[in-house]
Amino acid sequence: MFKSYLKLFSAIVILMISISCSTDTTEESLIAGEDFTSTNIRVLSIDTFSVQFSTMKFDSITTSDSSRLLIGKYADDDMGIVNSSAYMQLSTYYYDLDNEAVLDSVGLVLGYDTYYYNDTTQVATLNIHKLTNKMSTDDTYFYNTTETAYETTPLMSHSYVPTPNKDSLFVKLPYTFGEELFNDIRDNNITDEESLYQKLKGLTIQPGTDDNGSIIGFSTASEDTYLRFFYTIPDELESEEYTYDISISSYYNNIKSDVTGLPLEVITDQEYNLSSSVSDGISYNQAGIGYVTKIEFPTLKNIYDISTEGTILDAILYIEPNTDSHSDIQPLSEELLLYTIDQNNDLASQITNTTDVVTGLLTSEDAEFNDKIYTIPVIDFVDQKLNETTDTEDALILISSDYNSTINKIIFNDSERSNYKTKLIITYAIYE
Repeated sequence: MFKSYLKLFSAIVILMISISCSTDTTEESLIAGEDFTSTNIRVLSIDTFSVQFSTMKFDSITTSDSSRLLIGKYADDDMGIVNSSAYMQLSTYYYDLDNEAVLDSVGLVLGYDTYYYNDTTQVATLNIHKLTNKMSTDDTYFYNTTETAYETTPLMSHSYVPTPNKDSLFVKLPYTFGEELFNDIRDNNITDEESLYQKLKGLTIQPGTDDNGSIIGFSTASEDTYLRFFYTIPDELESEEYTYDISISSYYNNIKSDVTGLPLEVITDQEYNLSSSVSDGISYNQAGIGYVTKIEFPTLKNIYDISTEGTILDAILYIEPNTDSHSDIQPLSEELLLYTIDQNNDLASQITNTTDVVTGLLTSEDAEFNDKIYTIPVIDFVDQKLNETTDTEDALILISSDYNSTINKIIFNDSERSNYKTKLIITYAIYE
């Protein structure tokens, strides 16, 4: 849902600039347009723009089109207690069983899709409950804040150690639960999706209350995740076991976090901005839950104090991720997309250029010390801000392409905390 490039805008605190002058530029190194016919062209590299960070949180994000069930729970020093549970409705293409079929057993097959976040060495619990209401929404989608009522007592509680590199996890369910459904299908009491929902409105998988390990991704594809019935037909000459499957028809992930006692606790609605100046010089991004870093350049238009007769040749934003906030089990996103949000923190548009969407990439600043930096081309956004006829309060945000199907976090250091590794550099050509 969220995919885009951000163009960062910055203002210049002028006069203190690093200048690289050149009168020997060619068309390949300086494509400045027809106005640059003068032989006296200066190219300035300016890194003194103010880069302002704050954290905001989307009221909700779509999770019903993520192609992944996210289940698990863990505690995080930065983001609090993160909890994700999955809700699903089931259906099948055919409602037909042999009249003599007898159920042997029933279980839920959950196909791993290789995604995980945090510590998979810890034992986790899956609590499988029957829904008491059919999943419903006033919109086309379900969101990370959606909840559907379910029975208090689980059908089954299953403890396991996640192995996301394997094919699947099998959870055996009570025979009485399967027998009622199976017999109703066999006896033509369940003949379509609606009559199935009268008997089974759906399932939810909740993590254990005391779990503190990881969040695991399971596939929603019909060939990977399904309710499987094992049965036999006693009158057959040869004893053979058959299977009958019911797959996921619709689903969503409910993803939330408890940030009590953390700086994020003060963010109570989407319009609240938590400045990095009051959160120890850092700002927050977390997929799935909805936290994003809002980026503004309050002094960008001071560039006109240098000269109104000039052209932006390039604009690059560098952002330093906080070293202590990522690891092998909490990796950084390699690529981020740029979007704009308006004055109410509503998503406005994705940043694109003439050929594609704009992306910020994670690179190594110093491979020996594993220093990382995000390099983000923001010339399109800067041009937009400098050329707008009426000043607007839109800002940039950075999100991953899988923002609604993961829970990865990124903690950014602001300019001061990063010792000015976080900065905007504009290449500006002026002529006299």
